[in-house]
Parts: sequence; structure tokens; C-alpha cells
Amino acid sequence: MFRFHGPLRGDILTRGHRRAISLVLAALGVALVTGLTPVQAIQPGGPANYLVDNDTVQAARTGDNETLKADLIRGVSPNESGSDRIPMLLLAVGNGHLSTVQLLLEYGADPDRRAPDGTTALSMAALSGRADIAAALLEAGADPDKPGANREVPLLIATRANNPAVVEKLIQHGVDLYETDFTGRSALDLAEEGHLREIADLLRDAEAQ
Repeated sequence: MFRFHGPLRGDILTRGHRRAISLVLAALGVALVTGLTPVQAIQPGGPANYLVDNDTVQAARTGDNETLKADLIRGVSPNESGSDRIPMLLLAVGNGHLSTVQLLLEYGADPDRRAPDGTTALSMAALSGRADIAAALLEAGADPDKPGANREVPLLIATRANNPAVVEKLIQHGVDLYETDFTGRSALDLAEEGHLREIADLLRDAEAQ
């Protein structure tokens, strides 16, 4: 354990000390706002990492379309990533900002771009149940069968999460109904096992066509 004798003077702190103290203070501040512990706040991808995002990325994260559009017009790439290497499109999807998602897609964001763990924007929408965001991504050319994290496709994710509106959007955009998970179960298998009648009916109707 370090012991400080006497007052802690700024002129005796090294750059490393100042950086460490800044990170601790940032983590404490974020923890107070989010309810997380300071340790959780400074994990990779945790809220404390947001503090080093540039203004464009922060605008995508918070849904500040005015700032974001101005930067996109200025030439900033719509595929730019945050400090955690998560693309702006996924940040907008993860925070539920439909209009921000639409703005990024309008300026050419890749709808199939992945996060470091393999997550796609469509797989996030499938999990959250945001059929409106899923529709925007699909209409912009997102691959309905592109797997996300853990190599699971959006149809299976939406089925497990019991999000029939997303399942319906995927069906409308030609999703492969027979993709399976690592156990060999299809979306219909999962729906029947989980007694998810609405999803099971959608899948049966789609298979019958």
C-alpha cells in the first residue's frame, strides 16, 4: 500500500499518477450516475470509457442528430467507432435512437458492420425487440442471415427473446427460416419449445408459402 506523508502536492505527481487519479475520479463519477461500481465503470466498454469518445461518436451515442449530421456533412465517416471500437451505428441502435440510425444509414453507414465481439446492429435490434430499427437496417441492405455474437443469426435471437415483430420483419426480408443454433434447433423448434405461439404461427405460415 502506498502511504503519503504530508499534503499531496500536484507538483510531485508524475504524469502516470495524475492519469491514474483522473481515471479513478472518472470511474467514481460515472458510478454515481449509472449505479455501477467503480470497477464495473472502468471495464472495457464500460461507461467510463465514454469519456474519451470524440464529439461525433458521443453524438451518435446520445442521439444528438444536429451535431452528428454537421460532422457527417463535414466528411466524418459514418462507420467511425468509439473508444471501445464499437461502430457508431451500433451505439445508436443500442441506445434506441431510430432517427440517429436512419441518419447514419442515409450517409452510408455499413449496416452489417460488427462490434469486436461479433455483434451486428441487426442482432442488437433482434434482441431488444426494436422492429422499427430492424426494418430500417433491413431496408438499408442489412443481411438478415448474418450471425452476431456467438454465431447466432438474428432470427434465432429474436425468437429466443420472444420478439415477434422483429421475426415478422425478418420474414418479410427473406430470412432463412431453417438456420439452426449450435444444438441443431431452428427458430420454429425454439418457438414450439418455448410455447411462443405468435412466433410459431408466423414461422409456420412463412414455411407454408
